[in-house]
This record gives sequence, C-alpha cells and structure tokens, in this order.
Amino acid sequence: MKKNGIIFISFILVIICILTINIVSEALTGSKLFEYNLFLDKFLKTEVTSIVPPRTDICTQQNQLNIGNTSEPHLIQIKKYQEICRSKVTNTIMIFIDMPKDGKIAKESALKISKILKELNKVGISPIVIVEPITDWGLIDFNEFSTGFYDAWITEFFKTLKTENITKKEMGMWVPFPEANLPLWNHSNTTPEVYSKVVNRYLKILKNNFPGTKTGILLNSSTYELDDFSWTSGDYVTLVPYVKYLDKELVDSFGLQGLPWAPPSNNKESGSVLNASEFLSSKLAIEAANELGVKEIWLNTGTFGAKYTQDSESTTLITPSIRLDILNAILSEAEKIKKSGFEVTINLFSQDKSKSTEATDWSYLDESFAGSAETESIFVKFVSLANSKDIKISLFDRLDK
Repeated sequence: MKKNGIIFISFILVIICILTINIVSEALTGSKLFEYNLFLDKFLKTEVTSIVPPRTDICTQQNQLNIGNTSEPHLIQIKKYQEICRSKVTNTIMIFIDMPKDGKIAKESALKISKILKELNKVGISPIVIVEPITDWGLIDFNEFSTGFYDAWITEFFKTLKTENITKKEMGMWVPFPEANLPLWNHSNTTPEVYSKVVNRYLKILKNNFPGTKTGILLNSSTYELDDFSWTSGDYVTLVPYVKYLDKELVDSFGLQGLPWAPPSNNKESGSVLNASEFLSSKLAIEAANELGVKEIWLNTGTFGAKYTQDSESTTLITPSIRLDILNAILSEAEKIKKSGFEVTINLFSQDKSKSTEATDWSYLDESFAGSAETESIFVKFVSLANSKDIKISLFDRLDK
C-alpha cells in the first residue's frame, strides 16, 4: 500500500476511536469529553446546524424598539404593533407629505417634516416618504410642473431641510408622485412621458441637495386610460411605458401597489379581487424593475377587514382567516420576486380608515373597526413568516385625530 493510503486509513481509524471514546464517556457519565460536531467541523470543514422552525407567536427575534412615551402619530401605532408582536416589527415606515405652493409654505413644510424625520431616526426607524402631487390650492398640474413652475419652492424645501442638519440616513427613501396610472391627481394629463418628466425634475432637485439619498417610484398594478375616472375598467397591463423615460441615474427602486377589492355586500353582481397573483403581479414588478435597471422592488399592499363601513347595508366584512390567505398569497408574490434576484420589501398598509371617506379598515389591531384578537394573531404570523424568508416588512399606520 502507498504511504498516502496508509496515512488516510490511519486518520479515519483515529477519528473512529475518538468518537467511540466520546460515546462510551457519555453513556457512563452522562457527559461528553468534547462536542464532536465542532471536532468534525474543524477537521472536515463542514458546518453542522440544527433546523429550527420559525416561531409564529412573535414577529421577529429582535427586541422592541425603545419608543417610550411619544406623541408622534406614526410611532404611537408602531408601539401598538410591537406590543402584540412582543418584539420588534420593523425599522421602516411609510409617511406622506404634500407639495409647497410658495416659499413660505416650503419652509414651514420642511421644518415640520424635519421634526418627524429626527423623531423616527431617534428610535431607529427609516421612512419611505411619499410625495403626493397636491398643494394647499389643490392638485398639481403635471404639465405646469414640467415647465419648472415649482422648482424654486422645491429647492427652498430641501435647502431648509439641510439647514436643519437632516442627514442622508434620516432622509430614508423618497417617492414622488405615486400611482400616476390611477384616476387620481390630474389624471387626464398624466401620460407616461409627462410622468417621467416630472419625476426626473423632482428627483434631480432632491439629489442635488441630498446626494446619495435613496429614491423610488410607485405605480399601481392596474392601469387606467387617461379619460377614465370611474375606477371601473383598470387593466393589469405592462408598466414599462411609465418607466422607460425615467432617468435611471436618479431612481434606485421600483414600487408596485396592489390591493384587494370587494363589492358592497348588497351588490351581488360584481366579483371580488382577492387573489394577490392578480392584484399584485410579481411579473409586472419584475418587468418594470428590469427596464428601470434597479435591483430593489417594494410592494405597497394590505388586506382589509371591512369596506363601506359608513353604510351598514353595504358593509363588507372579510374574516381573519381569509385575510391570512391573502397575506400568504402576497408573500408568495414577494418570494417570486426574491427568487428572481431582487431585494424585496412588503409595505403593509395598516391604517383603520373606516371613519374617513375611504370607509375601509386596513388595520390589524383589535381596537379597529373590524379588529379582533384573531386579527392581531394573523398579523404576527404573517410578519414572522416573512422574516423567516428574509423578506423585509414595512408599515403604514398613523393615529389621525
């Protein structure tokens, strides 16, 4: 036998002897002389791990953020979700701001948002800032915006943020003019080309003042014709026309919004849209993100417990178990995106808007219109499962007075 063969066989015999001694020691004394998992790992360079199923009674394995006593409306709600999770829920939340219509309001708005950004950063939360195209005088005309009409006021806004020493970390991610393919805002002049012009214009001013700040866009999964204001005929068609003219140097992520829908309970003719593969298609998100050249996709979605809440005859209720099924389907779409090589975040719209004109309860808290202990439980299960799959969770909820 060759020398190398003798050495190899001798090495195997030594390992067998050592393992035998360890087994005998454990049988006689109840304790091992050494942990052979570590021994094998050292000599055979293999990692020995145990498979532990994810816990579904807490949201994450991390301690709660130290929010303390706060009057900040977003943090009040995050604190409630941490309580039902008995752990940290997220370090990202969504907030909304309007556009300034003059220099004075630009400064006032910047001072107001700077306080919120600092408050969130203090407890370890990063914002997704949704910039809605609305001012004190009403909706912005996108054609007018594209001429530079608002440039000076936007510049004043960001300069004021700089004087307040807002950092890139505190800025989080900024998303101007969301859902441009819905019959919202001044929809009749929101062509894909005009949309790209106004987004490019806004983000260029932002990046000039805050280089390196993360940015994104948000489009709805269903697109409506420019002359359709009835919300009755949206189609799940490609979103590429809305991203192809964007400046790829200015946009860091793609956001897709998709929400379930159900008709009033006294309307039996219309069907519900509760399938996430329909209202939140991963294919649409991946196609648009590839065109845009970004590697991060985030989904703005949620499930409702009740709709049409201000009319008892029309109110539609969704059971917690059905909500959990929808959440699991949402997670399935997120997994498809992740498997395609993207970072993915699910922003869960979670506000009880049953008393607003929207008349919909998106919350998972027991205190909400359609809330219950079971509703809180499905939220915890969903966030726990998402975390076990390394899919990030963000939230929007705010205590409105």
